[in-house]
Amino acid sequence: MLALRNVVNVEILQDIQNRFSDATGLGVIIADQQGIPVTMPTNFTSFCNHMRSSEEGLQCCVLSDQKVGLIAAEQAKPILHYCHSGLVDIAAPIILNGEYLGSVLCGQVLFENRDEKHVDQIREKIKHLSIDQELLQLYVDRIEFTGRKRIEAAIEMLQLVANYIIERGANTLAQEELNEKNKKLKEEIEVRATLEKFLEEAQFKVLQSQINPHFLFNTLNTISRLAYLENAEQTQKVTYSLAKIMRYSLRDIDQHVSLREELDYVKNYISIQQSRFRNRIQYEEVVEVDAEVLKMPILSIQPIIENAIIHGFEPTTSSVVIKAHVFLKKDKVVIEISDSGLGMTKETLASIFTHPNAKKNSRSTGIGMNNVHKRIQFYFGERYGITALESQPGNGTKVRIVIPNPGGVLS
Repeated sequence: MLALRNVVNVEILQDIQNRFSDATGLGVIIADQQGIPVTMPTNFTSFCNHMRSSEEGLQCCVLSDQKVGLIAAEQAKPILHYCHSGLVDIAAPIILNGEYLGSVLCGQVLFENRDEKHVDQIREKIKHLSIDQELLQLYVDRIEFTGRKRIEAAIEMLQLVANYIIERGANTLAQEELNEKNKKLKEEIEVRATLEKFLEEAQFKVLQSQINPHFLFNTLNTISRLAYLENAEQTQKVTYSLAKIMRYSLRDIDQHVSLREELDYVKNYISIQQSRFRNRIQYEEVVEVDAEVLKMPILSIQPIIENAIIHGFEPTTSSVVIKAHVFLKKDKVVIEISDSGLGMTKETLASIFTHPNAKKNSRSTGIGMNNVHKRIQFYFGERYGITALESQPGNGTKVRIVIPNPGGVLS
Protein backbone atom coordinates (compact mmCIF):
# COMPACT_ATOMS: atom_id res chain seq x y z
CA MET A 1 0.00 0.00 0.00
CA LEU A 2 1.36 3.39 -1.03
CA ALA A 3 1.80 6.14 1.57
CA LEU A 4 1.95 9.84 0.77
CA ARG A 5 5.03 10.29 2.95
CA ASN A 6 6.87 7.64 0.94
CA VAL A 7 6.13 8.89 -2.58
CA VAL A 8 6.65 12.63 -2.02
CA ASN A 9 9.25 14.16 0.29
CA VAL A 10 7.52 15.88 3.25
CA GLU A 11 9.76 18.94 2.86
CA ILE A 12 8.55 19.33 -0.72
CA LEU A 13 4.93 18.98 0.42
CA GLN A 14 5.51 21.62 3.08
CA ASP A 15 7.02 24.02 0.55
CA ILE A 16 4.10 23.52 -1.87
CA GLN A 17 1.64 24.09 0.96
CA ASN A 18 3.37 27.25 2.19
CA ARG A 19 3.40 28.76 -1.30
CA PHE A 20 -0.29 28.02 -1.82
CA SER A 21 -1.17 29.55 1.55
CA ASP A 22 0.84 32.69 0.75
CA ALA A 23 -1.03 33.04 -2.55
CA THR A 24 -4.53 32.55 -1.13
CA GLY A 25 -4.22 33.76 2.46
CA LEU A 26 -6.11 30.63 3.59
CA GLY A 27 -5.18 28.10 6.23
CA VAL A 28 -3.75 24.96 4.59
CA ILE A 29 -2.70 21.47 5.64
CA ILE A 30 -1.97 18.18 3.81
CA ALA A 31 -3.34 15.00 5.39
CA ASP A 32 -3.14 11.28 4.59
CA GLN A 33 -6.02 8.84 3.98
CA GLN A 34 -6.91 8.79 7.69
CA GLY A 35 -6.94 12.57 7.97
CA ILE A 36 -3.67 12.55 9.92
CA PRO A 37 -1.51 15.61 9.11
CA VAL A 38 1.54 14.97 6.93
CA THR A 39 2.69 18.60 7.03
CA MET A 40 2.70 21.35 9.64
CA PRO A 41 -0.32 23.66 9.37
CA THR A 42 0.18 26.95 7.53
CA ASN A 43 -1.72 30.18 8.23
CA PHE A 44 -4.22 28.44 10.51
CA THR A 45 -6.77 30.61 12.30
CA SER A 46 -6.52 31.10 16.04
CA PHE A 47 -9.81 29.21 16.33
CA CYS A 48 -8.46 26.11 14.53
CA ASN A 49 -5.09 26.20 16.32
CA HIS A 50 -6.85 26.35 19.68
CA MET A 51 -9.25 23.59 18.63
CA ARG A 52 -6.36 21.29 17.69
CA SER A 53 -4.46 22.11 20.90
CA SER A 54 -6.64 19.66 22.83
CA GLU A 55 -6.69 15.91 22.21
CA GLU A 56 -10.47 15.90 21.85
CA GLY A 57 -10.49 18.84 19.44
CA LEU A 58 -7.65 17.40 17.35
CA GLN A 59 -9.48 14.07 17.03
CA CYS A 60 -12.58 15.89 15.78
CA CYS A 61 -10.49 17.76 13.20
CA VAL A 62 -8.72 14.59 12.01
CA LEU A 63 -12.01 12.72 11.56
CA SER A 64 -13.50 15.72 9.76
CA ASP A 65 -10.46 15.92 7.40
CA GLN A 66 -10.69 12.17 6.79
CA LYS A 67 -14.38 12.45 5.90
CA VAL A 68 -14.06 15.37 3.47
CA GLY A 69 -10.96 13.82 1.89
CA LEU A 70 -12.78 10.55 1.19
CA ILE A 71 -15.75 12.42 -0.32
CA ALA A 72 -13.35 14.32 -2.59
CA ALA A 73 -11.67 11.04 -3.55
CA GLU A 74 -15.00 9.45 -4.45
CA GLN A 75 -15.84 12.40 -6.69
CA ALA A 76 -12.23 12.60 -7.95
CA LYS A 77 -12.23 16.40 -7.73
CA PRO A 78 -11.94 19.23 -5.18
CA ILE A 79 -15.07 19.73 -3.08
CA LEU A 80 -16.38 22.40 -0.72
CA HIS A 81 -17.58 21.21 2.67
CA TYR A 82 -18.25 22.44 6.20
CA CYS A 83 -15.99 20.99 8.90
CA HIS A 84 -17.23 19.53 12.21
CA SER A 85 -17.24 23.04 13.73
CA GLY A 86 -19.05 24.59 10.79
CA LEU A 87 -16.22 26.39 8.97
CA VAL A 88 -15.80 26.29 5.18
CA ASP A 89 -13.38 23.50 4.25
CA ILE A 90 -12.04 22.67 0.76
CA ALA A 91 -10.38 19.33 -0.04
CA ALA A 92 -8.54 18.26 -3.19
CA PRO A 93 -7.79 14.50 -3.38
CA ILE A 94 -4.32 13.15 -4.14
CA ILE A 95 -4.89 10.00 -6.23
CA LEU A 96 -1.87 8.17 -7.65
CA ASN A 97 -2.23 5.11 -9.89
CA GLY A 98 -5.86 4.82 -8.83
CA GLU A 99 -4.98 4.79 -5.11
CA TYR A 100 -6.14 7.55 -2.75
CA LEU A 101 -3.16 8.78 -0.72
CA GLY A 102 -4.56 11.85 1.05
CA SER A 103 -5.77 15.36 0.38
CA VAL A 104 -4.82 19.03 0.41
CA LEU A 105 -7.21 20.91 2.72
CA CYS A 106 -7.75 24.65 3.06
CA GLY A 107 -10.36 27.13 4.21
CA GLN A 108 -11.20 27.98 7.84
CA VAL A 109 -13.42 30.88 6.74
CA LEU A 110 -17.14 31.66 6.36
CA PHE A 111 -19.08 33.04 3.40
CA GLU A 112 -20.09 36.67 3.72
CA ASN A 113 -23.80 37.46 3.23
CA ARG A 114 -24.62 33.81 3.94
CA ASP A 115 -22.98 32.47 7.08
CA GLU A 116 -23.52 35.38 9.50
CA LYS A 117 -26.33 33.51 11.23
CA HIS A 118 -24.20 30.38 11.10
CA VAL A 119 -21.92 31.74 13.84
CA ASP A 120 -24.42 30.98 16.57
CA GLN A 121 -24.62 27.40 15.34
CA ILE A 122 -20.83 27.18 15.55
CA ARG A 123 -20.92 28.32 19.17
CA GLU A 124 -23.45 25.61 19.97
CA LYS A 125 -21.45 22.89 18.22
CA ILE A 126 -18.29 23.55 20.21
CA LYS A 127 -19.83 24.06 23.67
CA HIS A 128 -19.48 20.38 24.59
CA LEU A 129 -15.71 20.23 23.99
CA SER A 130 -13.39 19.93 26.99
CA ILE A 131 -11.37 22.98 26.09
CA ASP A 132 -11.00 26.59 27.28
CA GLN A 133 -14.43 27.71 26.12
CA GLU A 134 -13.93 31.37 26.97
CA LEU A 135 -10.89 31.59 24.69
CA LEU A 136 -12.49 29.40 22.01
CA GLN A 137 -15.64 31.57 21.93
CA LEU A 138 -13.42 34.64 21.66
CA TYR A 139 -11.70 33.14 18.61
CA VAL A 140 -15.09 32.49 16.98
CA ASP A 141 -15.49 36.26 16.67
CA ARG A 142 -12.22 36.44 14.73
CA ILE A 143 -13.24 33.96 12.00
CA GLU A 144 -12.88 35.67 8.62
CA PHE A 145 -15.80 36.18 6.21
CA THR A 146 -14.89 36.07 2.54
CA GLY A 147 -16.49 36.21 -0.90
CA ARG A 148 -17.39 33.17 -2.97
CA LYS A 149 -15.14 34.20 -5.88
CA ARG A 150 -12.10 33.91 -3.64
CA ILE A 151 -13.12 30.40 -2.60
CA GLU A 152 -13.80 29.37 -6.22
CA ALA A 153 -10.37 30.65 -7.23
CA ALA A 154 -8.85 28.69 -4.33
CA ILE A 155 -10.60 25.52 -5.53
CA GLU A 156 -9.07 25.89 -9.01
CA MET A 157 -5.63 26.52 -7.56
CA LEU A 158 -6.04 23.60 -5.17
CA GLN A 159 -6.63 21.25 -8.09
CA LEU A 160 -3.38 22.45 -9.67
CA VAL A 161 -1.54 21.85 -6.40
CA ALA A 162 -2.96 18.32 -6.08
CA ASN A 163 -2.00 17.56 -9.69
CA TYR A 164 1.54 18.79 -9.05
CA ILE A 165 1.87 16.57 -6.00
CA ILE A 166 0.56 13.61 -8.00
CA GLU A 167 3.10 14.31 -10.74
CA ARG A 168 5.95 14.45 -8.21
CA GLY A 169 4.75 11.19 -6.68
CA ALA A 170 4.55 9.48 -10.07
CA ASN A 171 8.10 10.62 -10.89
CA THR A 172 9.32 9.32 -7.53
CA LEU A 173 7.71 5.92 -8.07
CA ALA A 174 9.12 5.71 -11.58
CA GLN A 175 12.61 6.55 -10.28
CA GLU A 176 12.32 4.04 -7.43
CA GLU A 177 11.21 1.36 -9.91
CA LEU A 178 14.17 2.21 -12.13
CA ASN A 179 16.55 2.15 -9.15
CA GLU A 180 15.15 -1.22 -8.06
CA LYS A 181 15.62 -2.64 -11.55
CA ASN A 182 19.19 -1.30 -11.66
CA LYS A 183 19.85 -2.72 -8.19
CA LYS A 184 18.54 -6.15 -9.19
CA LEU A 185 20.54 -6.03 -12.43
CA LYS A 186 23.69 -5.14 -10.49
CA GLU A 187 23.05 -7.95 -8.00
CA GLU A 188 22.46 -10.41 -10.85
CA ILE A 189 25.73 -9.34 -12.50
CA GLU A 190 27.63 -9.72 -9.22
CA VAL A 191 26.09 -13.12 -8.52
CA ARG A 192 26.83 -14.26 -12.07
CA ALA A 193 30.44 -13.07 -11.80
CA THR A 194 30.88 -14.86 -8.47
CA LEU A 195 29.37 -18.07 -9.77
CA GLU A 196 31.52 -17.88 -12.91
CA LYS A 197 34.58 -17.53 -10.69
CA PHE A 198 33.57 -20.58 -8.68
CA LEU A 199 32.90 -22.47 -11.90
CA GLU A 200 36.40 -21.66 -13.15
CA GLU A 201 37.85 -22.98 -9.89
CA ALA A 202 35.79 -26.16 -10.20
CA GLN A 203 36.87 -26.63 -13.80
CA PHE A 204 40.49 -26.14 -12.76
CA LYS A 205 40.10 -28.89 -10.19
CA VAL A 206 38.66 -31.21 -12.83
CA LEU A 207 41.63 -30.53 -15.13
CA GLN A 208 44.01 -31.26 -12.26
CA SER A 209 42.55 -34.69 -11.77
CA GLN A 210 41.91 -36.54 -15.03
CA ILE A 211 41.99 -39.84 -13.12
CA ASN A 212 38.59 -41.08 -12.03
CA PRO A 213 38.26 -40.03 -8.34
CA HIS A 214 36.76 -43.41 -7.36
CA PHE A 215 39.76 -45.21 -8.86
CA LEU A 216 42.09 -42.86 -6.96
CA PHE A 217 40.29 -43.40 -3.62
CA ASN A 218 40.25 -47.17 -4.12
CA THR A 219 43.97 -47.12 -4.88
CA LEU A 220 44.73 -45.10 -1.74
CA ASN A 221 42.62 -47.45 0.36
CA THR A 222 44.53 -50.40 -1.11
CA ILE A 223 47.85 -48.75 -0.19
CA SER A 224 46.49 -48.13 3.31
CA ARG A 225 45.54 -51.80 3.77
CA LEU A 226 48.94 -52.94 2.44
CA ALA A 227 50.69 -50.62 4.90
CA TYR A 228 48.59 -52.11 7.70
CA LEU A 229 49.54 -55.64 6.67
CA GLU A 230 53.20 -54.61 6.56
CA ASN A 231 52.89 -52.94 10.02
CA ALA A 232 53.72 -49.57 8.48
CA GLU A 233 51.40 -47.62 10.79
CA GLN A 234 52.67 -44.19 9.80
CA THR A 235 52.27 -44.93 6.10
CA GLN A 236 48.77 -46.23 6.72
CA LYS A 237 47.85 -43.13 8.72
CA VAL A 238 49.15 -40.70 6.08
CA THR A 239 47.48 -42.59 3.23
CA TYR A 240 44.16 -42.70 5.08
CA SER A 241 44.33 -38.97 5.82
CA LEU A 242 45.20 -38.18 2.20
CA ALA A 243 42.21 -40.18 0.93
CA LYS A 244 39.91 -38.29 3.32
CA ILE A 245 41.39 -34.95 2.23
CA MET A 246 41.01 -35.65 -1.47
CA ARG A 247 37.44 -36.89 -1.10
CA TYR A 248 36.52 -33.79 0.92
CA SER A 249 38.28 -31.25 -1.33
CA LEU A 250 36.52 -32.56 -4.46
CA ARG A 251 33.10 -31.74 -3.02
CA ASP A 252 31.06 -28.88 -4.47
CA ILE A 253 32.74 -25.54 -3.64
CA ASP A 254 29.25 -24.01 -3.19
CA GLN A 255 28.37 -26.55 -0.52
CA HIS A 256 27.88 -25.72 3.15
CA VAL A 257 29.25 -28.18 5.69
CA SER A 258 29.11 -28.48 9.44
CA LEU A 259 31.89 -27.02 11.57
CA ARG A 260 32.63 -30.60 12.71
CA GLU A 261 33.25 -31.75 9.10
CA GLU A 262 35.50 -28.75 8.48
CA LEU A 263 37.51 -29.39 11.64
CA ASP A 264 37.83 -33.10 10.83
CA TYR A 265 39.24 -32.12 7.46
CA VAL A 266 41.73 -29.84 9.23
CA LYS A 267 42.83 -32.70 11.49
CA ASN A 268 43.53 -34.92 8.48
CA TYR A 269 45.54 -32.12 6.88
CA ILE A 270 47.49 -31.51 10.12
CA SER A 271 48.13 -35.25 10.45
CA ILE A 272 49.91 -35.32 7.08
CA GLN A 273 51.93 -32.21 7.94
CA GLN A 274 52.92 -33.68 11.31
CA SER A 275 54.24 -36.78 9.54
CA ARG A 276 56.11 -34.64 7.05
CA PHE A 277 57.76 -32.45 9.71
CA ARG A 278 58.30 -35.22 12.31
CA ASN A 279 55.72 -33.89 14.79
CA ARG A 280 57.15 -30.39 15.03
CA ILE A 281 53.59 -29.12 14.54
CA GLN A 282 51.29 -29.16 17.55
CA TYR A 283 47.55 -28.62 16.97
CA GLU A 284 45.04 -27.56 19.65
CA GLU A 285 41.31 -27.25 19.24
CA VAL A 286 38.84 -25.50 21.57
CA VAL A 287 35.21 -25.53 20.39
CA GLU A 288 32.61 -23.78 22.56
CA VAL A 289 29.65 -24.21 20.18
CA ASP A 290 27.66 -27.12 18.76
CA ALA A 291 29.94 -28.11 15.90
CA GLU A 292 27.29 -30.38 14.37
CA VAL A 293 24.68 -27.61 14.06
CA LEU A 294 26.85 -24.75 12.82
CA LYS A 295 27.08 -24.55 9.00
CA MET A 296 29.70 -22.74 6.94
CA PRO A 297 31.16 -22.72 3.40
CA ILE A 298 33.40 -25.68 2.70
CA LEU A 299 37.19 -25.15 2.88
CA SER A 300 37.04 -22.04 5.09
CA ILE A 301 39.45 -23.01 7.89
CA GLN A 302 42.13 -25.23 6.30
CA PRO A 303 43.47 -22.50 3.95
CA ILE A 304 44.15 -20.32 7.01
CA ILE A 305 46.08 -23.11 8.74
CA GLU A 306 47.93 -23.92 5.52
CA ASN A 307 48.96 -20.28 5.29
CA ALA A 308 50.26 -20.43 8.88
CA ILE A 309 52.43 -23.45 8.04
CA ILE A 310 53.82 -22.05 4.78
CA HIS A 311 54.60 -18.52 6.05
CA GLY A 312 55.03 -18.99 9.79
CA PHE A 313 56.63 -22.40 10.16
CA GLU A 314 58.28 -23.89 7.03
CA PRO A 315 61.14 -21.36 6.88
CA THR A 316 62.26 -22.40 10.40
CA THR A 317 63.62 -25.49 12.10
CA SER A 318 61.68 -24.87 15.31
CA SER A 319 58.28 -26.14 16.42
CA VAL A 320 54.95 -24.37 16.11
CA VAL A 321 51.63 -24.47 17.96
CA ILE A 322 48.50 -23.91 15.87
CA LYS A 323 45.27 -23.35 17.75
CA ALA A 324 41.65 -23.24 16.55
CA HIS A 325 39.27 -21.54 18.99
CA VAL A 326 35.55 -21.33 18.19
CA PHE A 327 33.24 -19.33 20.46
CA LEU A 328 30.12 -17.14 20.53
CA LYS A 329 30.26 -13.37 20.72
CA LYS A 330 26.82 -11.74 20.91
CA ASP A 331 24.93 -12.82 17.76
CA LYS A 332 28.02 -14.06 15.90
CA VAL A 333 30.27 -17.12 15.85
CA VAL A 334 33.99 -16.33 15.99
CA ILE A 335 36.63 -18.75 14.67
CA GLU A 336 40.15 -17.71 15.71
CA ILE A 337 43.14 -19.43 14.11
CA SER A 338 46.43 -18.54 15.83
CA ASP A 339 49.98 -19.82 15.53
CA SER A 340 53.25 -19.31 17.39
CA GLY A 341 55.24 -19.07 14.19
CA LEU A 342 57.50 -16.43 12.67
CA GLY A 343 54.82 -13.84 12.18
CA MET A 344 54.68 -11.55 9.18
CA THR A 345 55.41 -7.98 8.21
CA LYS A 346 52.63 -5.60 7.22
CA GLU A 347 53.71 -5.89 3.60
CA THR A 348 53.43 -9.69 3.64
CA LEU A 349 50.04 -9.50 5.32
CA ALA A 350 48.78 -7.09 2.67
CA SER A 351 50.04 -9.25 -0.19
CA ILE A 352 48.32 -12.35 1.21
CA PHE A 353 44.95 -10.73 1.75
CA THR A 354 44.65 -8.01 -0.86
CA HIS A 355 46.18 -9.57 -3.96
CA PRO A 356 43.85 -12.42 -4.93
CA ASN A 357 45.26 -12.51 -8.47
CA ALA A 358 48.88 -12.86 -7.40
CA LYS A 359 50.72 -16.02 -8.40
CA LYS A 360 49.85 -18.76 -5.91
CA ASN A 361 52.49 -20.60 -3.91
CA SER A 362 53.17 -23.93 -5.60
CA ARG A 363 53.06 -25.69 -2.21
CA SER A 364 49.50 -24.52 -1.40
CA THR A 365 46.08 -25.83 -2.39
CA GLY A 366 45.47 -22.62 -4.33
CA ILE A 367 42.57 -21.46 -2.12
CA GLY A 368 43.74 -18.17 -0.63
CA MET A 369 42.54 -16.17 2.36
CA ASN A 370 40.91 -13.61 0.11
CA ASN A 371 38.89 -16.41 -1.49
CA VAL A 372 37.73 -17.57 1.96
CA HIS A 373 36.80 -14.02 2.92
CA LYS A 374 34.82 -13.33 -0.27
CA ARG A 375 32.94 -16.63 -0.17
CA ILE A 376 31.81 -16.07 3.43
CA GLN A 377 30.67 -12.54 2.55
CA PHE A 378 28.86 -13.86 -0.52
CA TYR A 379 26.80 -16.28 1.56
CA PHE A 380 26.33 -14.32 4.80
CA GLY A 381 26.79 -10.61 3.97
CA GLU A 382 29.46 -7.93 4.31
CA ARG A 383 29.41 -8.01 8.14
CA TYR A 384 31.07 -11.42 8.05
CA GLY A 385 34.25 -12.99 6.72
CA ILE A 386 37.83 -12.46 7.87
CA THR A 387 37.40 -9.50 10.22
CA ALA A 388 40.90 -9.41 11.72
CA LEU A 389 44.39 -10.38 10.58
CA GLU A 390 47.01 -9.70 13.24
CA SER A 391 50.70 -10.52 12.99
CA GLN A 392 54.11 -9.18 13.92
CA PRO A 393 57.54 -10.61 13.11
CA GLY A 394 58.51 -13.02 15.88
CA ASN A 395 55.08 -13.00 17.57
CA GLY A 396 53.01 -15.35 15.45
CA THR A 397 49.77 -14.66 13.60
CA LYS A 398 46.07 -14.59 14.50
CA VAL A 399 43.22 -14.71 11.96
CA ARG A 400 39.62 -14.09 13.04
CA ILE A 401 36.71 -15.41 10.96
CA VAL A 402 33.18 -14.29 11.85
CA ILE A 403 30.03 -16.06 10.67
CA PRO A 404 26.40 -15.68 11.84
CA ASN A 405 24.86 -17.67 14.65
CA PRO A 406 22.11 -19.49 12.68
CA GLY A 407 18.84 -18.19 14.12
CA GLY A 408 20.45 -17.83 17.54
CA VAL A 409 20.36 -21.61 18.04
CA LEU A 410 23.86 -21.75 19.47
CA SER A 411 24.33 -20.72 23.06
